[in-house]
Amino acid sequence: MHPHEFAVLHGLAEDGPVSQGRLGEILRVHASNLVAVIDGLEAEELVVRRRDPVDRRRYLVDLTARGHRRLEQARHLAQEIEDDLLAPLAEDERRGLHSYLTRVAAHACAAGRGSRRSC
Repeated sequence: MHPHEFAVLHGLAEDGPVSQGRLGEILRVHASNLVAVIDGLEAEELVVRRRDPVDRRRYLVDLTARGHRRLEQARHLAQEIEDDLLAPLAEDERRGLHSYLTRVAAHACAAGRGSRRSC
């Protein structure tokens, strides 16, 4: 799975179903760049597009059961890779690294470099 596919599945798991435009805002990706990714995920039956019952002009994108399973597999694999990568660090060092990265991300968001949702 490519990182952009993981990001879409994760975004939908957190906020779905959402319109393609809203998903683009959440992921900070232009909606037109998202179409090909969603097309591929839809072809694999990981996501589904449905008409928005409130606004029939737009589509909502949501995870399928298969998409949920694939996301969980990807999360598990990502955790294994992270554990392997951080193996040389003691638990307190891992917490420190997490804290530093969280502060850097918060700084980026406070400076207006991130959407409210992603911060």
